[in-house]
Amino acid sequence: MEILSPNFIPIVLNIGLLLFALSIVLLLYITFERWIIGRRQKHNSTLSKVIIPLTWRYLRGNATKENAIKAMQQDPTESLSLLIHLNHELEPSMRPRLQPLFAGLILSDDEIDALNSNNIKRRLLAAERLGFLDSKASTAALLNALKDEAPAIRLCAARSLAIQGKTEAIKPILQALDLPGELDNCREAEAISDYGHSAVPTLLSMLDSPNGKHSNNTIIVATRVLGIFRTQEAVPPLIKLLKKNEESVRLCAAHALGEIGDPAAISPVADLANDSAWPVRKEAMKAIGKMHADRQIPMLSHALSDSAWWVRFSAAQALYSLGKLGITELHTVMKNTVDEHAREICREVLEEHMILDTKKK
Repeated sequence: MEILSPNFIPIVLNIGLLLFALSIVLLLYITFERWIIGRRQKHNSTLSKVIIPLTWRYLRGNATKENAIKAMQQDPTESLSLLIHLNHELEPSMRPRLQPLFAGLILSDDEIDALNSNNIKRRLLAAERLGFLDSKASTAALLNALKDEAPAIRLCAARSLAIQGKTEAIKPILQALDLPGELDNCREAEAISDYGHSAVPTLLSMLDSPNGKHSNNTIIVATRVLGIFRTQEAVPPLIKLLKKNEESVRLCAAHALGEIGDPAAISPVADLANDSAWPVRKEAMKAIGKMHADRQIPMLSHALSDSAWWVRFSAAQALYSLGKLGITELHTVMKNTVDEHAREICREVLEEHMILDTKKK
């Protein structure tokens, strides 16, 4: 065994001392960060206990706008955050009463200028804040922000325009957010849903427009929102969409009709049981279940033998949702069919819902 070099031990000691010093520095840094965070949280908690009750007193007419704004300007950023949170919790009819407070905290010109910033986070912040200023200048700036190169900015501007209640911006919003894709469809629908039922007339007019005037993606978003609002007036145009060439349009129309639940749509939706696309067939089964269409039990029973598992599963779940009649049909098919797939899907769904006499014999 070789004897260690005499320089080895000093080197090890130096490395140890260096690591020890680094650990001390790291510990001090973590301690300082935790102290800063704790102090900030304590400050925010104290501010919240002052600002929230004061804002409610203002809303009830027991405090002046000037006093409320003066208190908030001690920490405008955190006060604005609290105000935005409160705004979302209020009934829509009460939100306009917060406008003077927002106007006292948000510098409109600064936020409009910030929409041209190279910093995307700053543009996002400006697009959000401008939604709480009901002015021609802020609306015009947000409409212009719908042209931003970043989809996130366009989406944020859309939601801010919805907060302002500018229904004339719905069509420009849908054009700006015409980004095909399931995730984008959902987010666009959420943005339009922020308008509430005031968006319905515009959306209905879009569905009644001549073919080709609006993109499939735009039609899908309008369809989703009308389904969310369970708009009865949308049933006739939605039924027409069931015959569209675009698979995703047929699928979304079936889903929306299922949400609305109008009996007039049962037969047209049931016709999709023979659709060439299995996702559309699956959605048709789900919609029939939601519409509680007992008369479609034979169609649902036939779909238990569909080539696609999801269609079979949706048909079985739809039968179960129909109650006693549907459950009886599941039992009957499971016991009598020669189709192994149909028998298995009946058994799986009945077992899933804890109906005990479904053990495979």
